[in-house]
Amino acid sequence: MQALLPLKEFAAAKQRLAGLLSAAERAHLFQAMVEDVLFVLTAHSAIERVVICSRDRSAVWLAGYYEVDFFDEATFGVNDLNGAVNAAARRLAREGCDDLLVVHGDLPLLRGNDVSVFLAHHRAAAGAAVTIAPDRRQQGTNLLAWRPLPVFTASYGVDSLQRHCAQAQALNIEPTLCNLAGARCDIDEPEDLLMLLSQSGGAAKTLKFLRNSGIAERLLTLQYSANAAYIGDDDDCA
Repeated sequence: MQALLPLKEFAAAKQRLAGLLSAAERAHLFQAMVEDVLFVLTAHSAIERVVICSRDRSAVWLAGYYEVDFFDEATFGVNDLNGAVNAAARRLAREGCDDLLVVHGDLPLLRGNDVSVFLAHHRAAAGAAVTIAPDRRQQGTNLLAWRPLPVFTASYGVDSLQRHCAQAQALNIEPTLCNLAGARCDIDEPEDLLMLLSQSGGAAKTLKFLRNSGIAERLLTLQYSANAAYIGDDDDCA
């Protein structure tokens, strides 16, 4: 199986955390999460090739450090996630790839076993197949695999899970959904970071950054203050 890791420009990543983290902190957080994902993908025996698709120079460095391939998104003439994924898929198809796994970079809790279970379900489908690991809200698409490449196109964004399933069914392909603990937790909101800090395993690079940067302490202080204010409000209403 070949795996595609599409990455937006690091400085523009995780905008929903802008009220909590500076631009530099968000970029460093995103890189740490991507490294956790790359560690899993490059160590997995069933992943024969990993390709990063991005226009960010930090992504070029990561591709070299982890010894994976790199597609320059700028050469595709696209400016969005769907354009990048579908252009990369077309290039991979021309190179002979007929079965592709797309993984997002903000899944620091993804583990090798999650990938193994996902690929087992994907391989179990006969003929054409579309396999999806949804986010925890059952709205987004965190892992997506399909074959053959030319018949299906990625359609990320709000309610992408519904769109991907509808497209598969329109192609007479019954999509397979895999609810995986490590694949369901993408990091977008402050509460996602708090959830991440409560985990006991995985996300080594991400957790190290959060703790060493002081962000973890900042988050926990804010949580304590919010809880204290909530208790105070209850007391006032009593």
